Parts: sequence; structure tokens; C-alpha cells
Amino acid sequence: MTEASRELVIVGVDSAAFAPLLEILEERKTVQPAQLRLLEEEEEGMADPQVFANRSIPVQSLEKFTFAPEQVVVLLRGGEAVQAALAAAEAAGAWVLDGADNTRGDESVTLLHPLLNPQDIDSAERKLLALPTPGAAMVAEALFPLRGQLQAVEVLLNQPVSALGKAAVDSMAAQTARLFSGQEPEVDPEIGQRLAFNQLSASEPLLSSGHSLGELALVHDLRRLLGDRVAVDASINTASVFHGQLANLRIVLKEEVALDKLGALLRNGARLQLMERPSAQDAVGGEATLIGRLRQSLLSKHQVNFCTASDNLRKDVAMNCAQIVHLLLKNH
Repeated sequence: MTEASRELVIVGVDSAAFAPLLEILEERKTVQPAQLRLLEEEEEGMADPQVFANRSIPVQSLEKFTFAPEQVVVLLRGGEAVQAALAAAEAAGAWVLDGADNTRGDESVTLLHPLLNPQDIDSAERKLLALPTPGAAMVAEALFPLRGQLQAVEVLLNQPVSALGKAAVDSMAAQTARLFSGQEPEVDPEIGQRLAFNQLSASEPLLSSGHSLGELALVHDLRRLLGDRVAVDASINTASVFHGQLANLRIVLKEEVALDKLGALLRNGARLQLMERPSAQDAVGGEATLIGRLRQSLLSKHQVNFCTASDNLRKDVAMNCAQIVHLLLKNH
């Protein structure tokens, strides 16, 4: 089977990550228009066609689609219909890449970061892969050059509203418009708090431990990517911005290491870029994980603090997705 004969199937045209993924696939010529299949839950012909490489690609019905072994299937949304499609695609022998937490909690699924552990595709127990959460993907990239020195990591992630999905982005836009018009905005009932001009300590219900599911998912993904010997804790706030995430990291090292040596290790990291004062806005639209404010902690000589920022949709979902798709189409 040649690479040109393979098909890429994307489920979730209405997801926040769909547009940047389609853009990257076109820029990199990962697939030709004839190889691309787009699926959504609506009936055939209800969703608008999408333009890819100057070609109009119809959106087909998810429930009526027939999966096949030569396909690579990317899931950008969840739900019962998508879960059923995942099972059908795997049963048909297709490779499935879950980018929407459909397989969360299933340890038989290979968690894959295309820069950090691409070799794990070869040893995958099933033809089922999962992307780490955008926050975990960014933080793991930032910490990977230091993994041999790491003892513990504390993450304070400031995630954008787009991390909550396209509906949350639309909701914040509507709230912003109403506030600028002097009107009281309607609060998104699922989140229960205003998104516009606000900062949320948590955008999900809290568990008995006080953590949210998103925080535990971030911890879980980081430990799978960095190793179980690294202790990890995390907090996730939601900032009132549409795109771009920033995390403040407190890392405990096994032994004291000079800052200039740490800086040199980070400069050599894949897709890392050092800046004096990185911001989420600096990262939006880019393909690098930004690193900055590297400093010695005042609490311990073994603790170092720094921050990292990235484009949560374009880089940490769409680009990672496109790179894994390329590997699957080319080599598997």
C-alpha cells in the first residue's frame, strides 16, 4: 500500500482545533484533497463543505461512514457517536489518533508526543494513539531536556478559553460584545461563571480531593511522558483570552545545577525558544514552545522557577496531530 493510496479521516469539523489542523496539513502537503475525508454528526449535506488546497471537501455523516484498514482516523471531539466511531475504526483495522480525551483512563492506549516518544508507535499494544492534553504537551516539551535531573514539578497552568472548546470561545465573544454595549452578559450554564474579563480558579467541577479532572489529566500525561519517578502536581486557571497558554513551573532538581547550564540544556531542546519575558500572545500563531524567566528559587537551591508559553491549538494539538499523521501515513 502506497502513502498516496491512504486516507486521512478527521472527525470533528466543528472543533476548535479543526481549522488550524487543516491549515497545517495543507501547508505541509501531508495529504492531497482526494485523500481527505471529513466527518460530523449531522446528516449528509447539512454541514458546509470545507476548502482544502483550493478544493471543496464535503462533510460526510459520521454514522453512515464506513471505516477501512488503509485509513488514519483523527478524533477532534468526543461524545457517544464518536466513541462508537472509534470502536468501528479500530475494528476495521484503521489507525486511530484520539485528540479529544475519548480514551482517557485506558492504559492500553499509547500516549504519543511526536517529538518526545515517536518510537512508541512501533511498540503500541493497539492501533490506537492519544495526544497528551495541550498543557501537558507544552510542559513536557519544556521539561524534557531536564528530565534526567528532575525530582518534582509543580505546574500552574493559565489556559485560554479555547481550551474549553469552540462553544466557550463563542460564549466569551458574545459576553464581551454585551459588556461593551453596557448590557449584562449571559453566563455559560455549563461553566457557571462569566468568561469575559474574568479569571477562573477552575472551569470544571471539583473532585473530593479539590482537584479537577483536567488537573489530574495533566498530571497523568506528564508522568507518562517524563517518567513515574517524577512527582507532579498541577493547578489550572482559565484566563479571559481566546488563544495561547502560559504555565509557571517550579521544578525540584536532584542536585544543584547552575542556571547557565540549565539555560544551555533548554536552548538545545527540540522546538524550544528562550525569551526574557514570554507571553501567551508571543506564542500564538507560532510553532515553538517559549521559555523564559529562568531563576533560582528563594526557597531552596534545588528548586528553579521558569515559565513557558505556547499556542494551545495550533502547536499543541494541530501540529502534533499533523506530525503523527505524517508518521502513520509514511511508515505504518
